[in-house]
Amino acid sequence: MLNAITRTARFLNPWRWVMGLRRSMTGASVSLLLIGIVSLNIVWGYPWTGMFATCISLFIVGRTINYLAAPQLHASVNAPRCLPMGTSTQIPGHLVNQGRWPGMDLWIERNQRCDWLPPGGETSALKDVTFQRRGLHPLPVIEVDCFFPFYLFRTHLNVDPNTTIAVTPKPLSSEDDEHWRTLQNTLRGIATRISQGEQIHYIGSCEYREGVPVRRWDFSSWARLGKPIVREFSTPAARSISIWVNNVCDDEPRSRERWTRRISSWSRTNENTHEPFERILSIAASSIETLTRNGAAVTLWVTQDDRLQAFRCEAGSDPSDLLIALATLEPIPPSETLAHDLDDWTREMQLSGGDSLLVMSCQSRENVSITIPPGTRWVTHRDIRKIDRAEKPPRPAMKTHMANSTRQVSETTG
Repeated sequence: MLNAITRTARFLNPWRWVMGLRRSMTGASVSLLLIGIVSLNIVWGYPWTGMFATCISLFIVGRTINYLAAPQLHASVNAPRCLPMGTSTQIPGHLVNQGRWPGMDLWIERNQRCDWLPPGGETSALKDVTFQRRGLHPLPVIEVDCFFPFYLFRTHLNVDPNTTIAVTPKPLSSEDDEHWRTLQNTLRGIATRISQGEQIHYIGSCEYREGVPVRRWDFSSWARLGKPIVREFSTPAARSISIWVNNVCDDEPRSRERWTRRISSWSRTNENTHEPFERILSIAASSIETLTRNGAAVTLWVTQDDRLQAFRCEAGSDPSDLLIALATLEPIPPSETLAHDLDDWTREMQLSGGDSLLVMSCQSRENVSITIPPGTRWVTHRDIRKIDRAEKPPRPAMKTHMANSTRQVSETTG
């Protein structure tokens, strides 16, 4: 009951009607209003009386028809599952008139004209979108303006497509990023070795089969036997590269801002961006695209909803699931990290370790208490480090034991 009264009062609010009329006026309606005002300042008589009556009639009737002639539109779009942050694109859509009256003199997104849209009819639309923040975002509304009749007034419609799109981390460019250029060359080498197979375990030769690459042809045996011979190796030609994204991040120190900047930033969003973490996610997203394009399967490991999750993409497949997982990943402060989470990380890393394991983290290797296998590459937002030999177990237990011993000594001394 209270909601109905509130809606009725809002509908009958005269200020709302006045501001709506002001926003709906065009150049033609303003001209009618000016002519009507000028006609009042002239001595009454023909033709000024008729001119004033004509202007007022067109003004009132035109606004009423324009308000009633606005169509009821429903939007459907062919939006991609994900879109890189900062990328501008046009998303195609369709508008369907679900009302009883046709739509006339319609302008879609201010640059697409539709003169006639019958009831049940459909017209195409293009929506320009650009997202500057990572995450799940609703698609912006499609703006439609109705100028019927005679472009006297404008009724503005916001058609919501009711679609959510995942905005993935911003891709990196190797032209102006030395850190990413070095990592990209390393990833291409790893992907090439994995996709083609490492020729290190020779097990014999056999006759040629269609599709065997040229590098496996045994030309000396071919010349001796007179028929095509190829070499066989025991190393499999398809393996997976595991990418672990550590979303445990230290708090960034904030520099002091002048009070004028703080006041000017009140109108902006109050969400803070963790720059090192966003940089790590961009490196991870660019690494996934580089590896899949170069013929390597990728398994992404992240911590979401307080549990360890894995997302896999085969070689040459669409890595959208992995990129969407990165789009929804949020940083975790070190105080919320549990011991069993580190144990799960250590156990899974030992199973998937080797030269095909990458750990991407905002924290340096010394600040993370996990044991990683040799051959692992530890990637931060500043440098790349390869673990060449087996590491010792982490030391948190030792530090705890020393703290307990110190406490016992202090109690004894006291």
